[in-house]
Amino acid sequence: MQYVEVKTRKFIYPGLARTLIAKGSIAAVVTTGQISQTAKMLFDEAGIAWAERIPEAEFMTVEAEEE
Repeated sequence: MQYVEVKTRKFIYPGLARTLIAKGSIAAVVTTGQISQTAKMLFDEAGIAWAERIPEAEFMTVEAEEE
């Protein structure tokens, strides 16, 4: 089953990107920080969607709506 990986790191570098890709079940990566250009390229090649610089408040709003 595929899932969305949420990271609160300041920076996702290629090493972490490779680790996430190796899991084989991630559909997308969302982070409050930045993703390096190389990591973005690796995600694109692996068919993994990504989004960066998502404000933490966005996560809190969604959580409140689900209750």
